[in-house]
Amino acid sequence: MKKPLSIVWFKKDLRIHDHRPLARAAAQGPCLPLYIVEPELWSQPDQSPRQWLFAQECLTSLNIDLSQLGQPLCVFTGDALSIFQSLHQRHGIASLWSHQETGNHWTYDRDRRIKTWAQAHSIAWYEEQAGGVIRRLISRDHWAQSWDRTMAETPTPPPHRLEPLEEEWSFDVPSAEELFTSSDVCENRQAGGRVEALKLLKTFLYDRGQNYRFHMSSPLTARDACSRL
Repeated sequence: MKKPLSIVWFKKDLRIHDHRPLARAAAQGPCLPLYIVEPELWSQPDQSPRQWLFAQECLTSLNIDLSQLGQPLCVFTGDALSIFQSLHQRHGIASLWSHQETGNHWTYDRDRRIKTWAQAHSIAWYEEQAGGVIRRLISRDHWAQSWDRTMAETPTPPPHRLEPLEEEWSFDVPSAEELFTSSDVCENRQAGGRVEALKLLKTFLYDRGQNYRFHMSSPLTARDACSRL
């Protein structure tokens, strides 16, 4: 009998570096890296084809990195709760690992539904804090100290390897034409993926960010002065 799955649910955190849920899950044993393309999410008014094209490039980069560790990325398209239900029926889910997502009201409601379902099926969902957002914060009096502690933490290194799963999993990433009814051409769109991000970081640290504190206050200069990361 196959062991139930430990799933690392990637959302906006499409990387292997400084990814505590991935590192913790991998330390426990085999895990399935999973990204879910949610058509209803991408139909929200704050989403666009150009954002999806960026995400596509990040997914391709992430899949390369995960494959080199030993277990490629799995991509499914559909309603997240329905996909987790199907995976649980077919394989069983032992645990779910992810970052806390800072999104919109739609993602908040989706996470509440999945948390309710996971609790009803005794599935542990381990969510790690991402960035400086603290959930259910009663007072902001000590928020700055908490942010300083978070920023001072040593980044979590990627796992040395991922134990490969026996089954082959889908990496079926829909095109923008399949996901959207309208086009959104942007010739100067920022490119996705770790390699491109490192290039951008370098230009910020050694060039664009030199006058960050002053240029960020003006809409004329902030476009170039911001990190764009």
